[in-house]
Amino acid sequence: MNEMSREGFAPSTGSSIADLIPAVATGAAFFMIVLDTSIVNLALARIGTELNAGLATLQWLVDGYALVFASLLLGAGALGDRFGAKGAFMCGLVVFTLASALCGLAPSIEALQISRIVQGIGAALLLPNSLAALNNAFADPLRRSKAIAGWASAGALGVALGPVLGGLFVQAFGWRSIFIVNVPVGLIALWLAQQCIPKGPQDRSRRFDAAGQLLAVGTLASATYSLIGMSHTNSAAVSSWNSAAACVILVIGFIAVEARCETPMLPLPLLSRRTLGPVALIGLLHNVAIYGLIFVLSLSFQRLRGLAPVGAGLLFLPLTLSLGIGTRVGGLVIRHNGPFRALIPGHLAAALGALILAFIGEGKTPATLVLPLIVIGFGAGITTPAMNLAVLDSVERTQGGLASGILNSARQTGGVIGVALLGALLGEPATLAGVQAAEYVAAGVLCLASGLALAASGNWRLTLPVARTVPSHMRSRR
Repeated sequence: MNEMSREGFAPSTGSSIADLIPAVATGAAFFMIVLDTSIVNLALARIGTELNAGLATLQWLVDGYALVFASLLLGAGALGDRFGAKGAFMCGLVVFTLASALCGLAPSIEALQISRIVQGIGAALLLPNSLAALNNAFADPLRRSKAIAGWASAGALGVALGPVLGGLFVQAFGWRSIFIVNVPVGLIALWLAQQCIPKGPQDRSRRFDAAGQLLAVGTLASATYSLIGMSHTNSAAVSSWNSAAACVILVIGFIAVEARCETPMLPLPLLSRRTLGPVALIGLLHNVAIYGLIFVLSLSFQRLRGLAPVGAGLLFLPLTLSLGIGTRVGGLVIRHNGPFRALIPGHLAAALGALILAFIGEGKTPATLVLPLIVIGFGAGITTPAMNLAVLDSVERTQGGLASGILNSARQTGGVIGVALLGALLGEPATLAGVQAAEYVAAGVLCLASGLALAASGNWRLTLPVARTVPSHMRSRR
């Protein structure tokens, strides 16, 4: 046994079927946590009836998970860098699996809400550290890119399969089944991770940034409340503007704290790098459009077309299948041409699909929606592995968890914004004009993401005032 193996860090160096096991373990975790951001939507009606919950309570049942998930990602990535990605990943698996069981057994809506918040904590630990653990498992760049493409495929399928599986499970087995199904998957992933993922490097110099973490939670909570409230009128709208003002103050406070902290949760100099900062913003824009579109389409298929949950879910199958194919194609593209050659056309393709949807409208037969849904899924799938590989290549190996946390925090924040923004455009009750407006906005956001990728792929550099403080050992990275 070599020295690295004795230390618990022995990245795979020979190609074999064993390469699949780390990808399966981390991909299964990624699939579960992404799935749970969308699968609950189709179960809300049943949950409300059985647990006597009102609309506002059900809305925060979804938002509570997403908010905790997004706001804790950065801190969770830093914890993985300090104590090792494998340990943080396995801890997240335990928390998420246990919380899923508690959700499935919840006797009341209050117990379900608390369990969903705990689920969000587990998801925050899982997401950045699953990618960092996978990154540590492979020394060969080619095989690493293949594994990351497989991991990204699992997450992309989780996004698209949420409506499909949600409708099927709720109708066949009841709403509790959408949580209970996570338990065996989590236990299998936990066993595989223990057996096949190396411990990885640790950076003991990193400390937990408690002040930054609290400010991050407060910022995202106030932003979410503000965006949701602005779609209403009277007192809710007034309260949302107050929340927006609080969000601005918290953002300023967060930047000030991170700039002065010795070991910040978000090292601001990292955002001045040509790759990391722009790709994080691209990820945010990506999820604003894709998560927002899935939310809008889920409701419009049921409210405007009158489909049952299963029918609405099955209508997403073209998107689901093309997402999986797109991530594989994206993996091939980035292995030979780099990540930006995938980010630019991928987002343009997804934008084209959204535009076709807007032109077709909701009054046509379901068959006419197949082509644009395929185009959206394929384009979005191509970009997913490219974003992840780009941020990992922009930092040192010991900062993999932090870099992944930055990207995924931006993406999850984009998802929260997208659901609130495009959902507000949909209207209550939903209208064809509202659906088309949401699709046009999504197309514009995706075009903006493609343009930013084009700019970041050249000599353009996102320069922040803190760029002068980048340590010399970090300047060699992109």
